[in-house]
Amino acid sequence: MSKMDCFDNLSSSGMPDSQYVSQGGELCLSNLGQLALLLAMMERGVPLRTTARGYSMQPFICDKDVLTISPVKDRQLSLGDVVAFTQPDNGRLAIHRIIEQTDDGWLIRGDNCPEPDGVVTTEKIIGRVSRIERRGREAHLGIGKARPLIALLNRGNILLRRTEFLLLLRRTAGRVLQCFQSFSLYRRLIKLIAPRLVISVADEDDLEAVHSLLNPCVPYRRQNPNPNVTNWVAKSKGKIIGFTQYVYHPQEHYPWVGHWLFSLHVRARHRGVGIGEKLTMCVVDKAKKQDAQEVLLVFFEDNKRAFRLYHKLGFDPVTLPALEPLLAEEKVKTGRRRIVMRKKMR
Repeated sequence: MSKMDCFDNLSSSGMPDSQYVSQGGELCLSNLGQLALLLAMMERGVPLRTTARGYSMQPFICDKDVLTISPVKDRQLSLGDVVAFTQPDNGRLAIHRIIEQTDDGWLIRGDNCPEPDGVVTTEKIIGRVSRIERRGREAHLGIGKARPLIALLNRGNILLRRTEFLLLLRRTAGRVLQCFQSFSLYRRLIKLIAPRLVISVADEDDLEAVHSLLNPCVPYRRQNPNPNVTNWVAKSKGKIIGFTQYVYHPQEHYPWVGHWLFSLHVRARHRGVGIGEKLTMCVVDKAKKQDAQEVLLVFFEDNKRAFRLYHKLGFDPVTLPALEPLLAEEKVKTGRRRIVMRKKMR
């Protein structure tokens, strides 16, 4: 659940003993639509089963967890309860945790949010989360007996400090790994012991997984297939470890015209063993089949690793006058400059 949009997909499937239940049904609504439906269900005393989208309640509620929201009247509210409510500042629906009781109501905050939502009166609380399901199994910790302790940790910012500490550890481990990946002996050894790599055209589930990898705080939105775009994923033991895409921009997409390689990404722990090279050649081979005269790409000029890879595969820096104003403007806004490289087909 993001702070503003607690869930996107509502489903009443699986709830027993109710005339309001539709088995296997799924309904996609705006935030206000979700709010109206949830209010109606709670007024009738009927629990609602819904898929959570977002990251504001991690690690206790994760993106795509299935939540059961029950009417508040079933049990008195208490410290640590996870509740659905309307936010005081904008009236939108959210699902966060009660971290303190005040004279005016309940102080509520997401477990992964830097700031509380504010004090919410009891009448603004619509329902409470009575069940969390993750990958088909019930997850008890976030709403079990430990919930008062979780509320205290939330209130003291200890949960956020834990997240920051884990991120620091990951960054440190990543830098150490980069040092090892620069040695040829390490790369040869990893190639010998690495599991079998499979590269294939990405399906919709693959694209959703890649989106979660590259944009972990943004819910995925399915789109209609684009005939000018082909995506590839590299998998090891069924897990996606790399991604790239071929994009053809026709003349009406000026100045981005031609056959392009975009979004080449290999997970840090799997770099240095040729995965990026294989994915890049998928794009080159696709462009050849389209009778392309050249393949273009852009990357940040401070990415020396990318430059070495592309140069090794026959790409050379090039200036495209039509793109230069856009790239220069981008540098002013972001502080980083992207450059263009081109591989001519023989």
